[in-house]
Amino acid sequence: MLILAMDCSSAACSVAVSRDSTIIGRDFSLMTRGHATALPPMISRVLADCGLGARDMDAFAVSVGPGSFTGLRVAMAAAKGLAVAADRPLIGVSCFDAVARRASSENVDGTYEALLLTLASKREEVFVQARDAAGHELIADQVLRPTEIDRLVGDKLSDSARLLVAGDATEVVTEVLRAPDSHCLALVFEGSMMPPDAEDIALLAHDISTRDGIISNTYTAGLVPVYLRPPAAKKAS
Repeated sequence: MLILAMDCSSAACSVAVSRDSTIIGRDFSLMTRGHATALPPMISRVLADCGLGARDMDAFAVSVGPGSFTGLRVAMAAAKGLAVAADRPLIGVSCFDAVARRASSENVDGTYEALLLTLASKREEVFVQARDAAGHELIADQVLRPTEIDRLVGDKLSDSARLLVAGDATEVVTEVLRAPDSHCLALVFEGSMMPPDAEDIALLAHDISTRDGIISNTYTAGLVPVYLRPPAAKKAS
C-alpha cells in the first residue's frame, strides 16, 4: 500500500511516502512560516524521487492537530485536494500520536510508566497530552502553561514514576518539571524533541488502514482539525 503523508502543524514542513510499513521517500524542513509556499514543491520532489505520481497512491494522510491554525489548514487543504483528484481515501492522524510513535521508537531510557506529549503552540502555552505505557489516557488533550502542566502532572503521577517527555516543547516543560519547587516528583526523562513528522504520519496511516480496512474515499468528508483553542483572529461583531 502506497501512502503520501504531509504535515505543516508546527515549525516544520514535511512530506513522506510509505510502501506498507517502509518509508521510501521523505523531505523535512524546519520553518516558522512559509508552509503554504514550501509544501507543493516538497510534495513534487518526494514523488519524483520515488518515481511515482499522486495517482499511484492508494491513500493520502495528513496531521489533524493540535497545532498551528494556519499550518493545519494548509496541509489539510493540499491533502484533500490530492485525495479528491485521485479519488483515494484521506486519513487524518493526530499530532500527539505521531510524536508518541517517534518517542517510543527512539526511547533509549528503557521502560516508562507515563509518556507526556508536548507540542509548541507559538505562544506561552503548550499543547499537552499524557498516556501510560499501554497508551491509555492519563491527561486529556489541552493547552496549558508549563507551570500548569507541572501541577497537573504532580497530581496525576505517583512519586518516582518514570516519565518520558517528548515533542518540540520538551525542553521548556522538563525545565519546569525538574525545578526545585516542582510539584512533579516523577523521574523525568527527555525523549524525542522533534515536532510531528510526515514519516510517522505515513506509518500510522498504514496501521490505521490495515486495522480499519479503508477501501473508499469517505474519510475526506469527515476530516476535522483539532485546534484545542479558538483562532486569535475573529470576525467583527
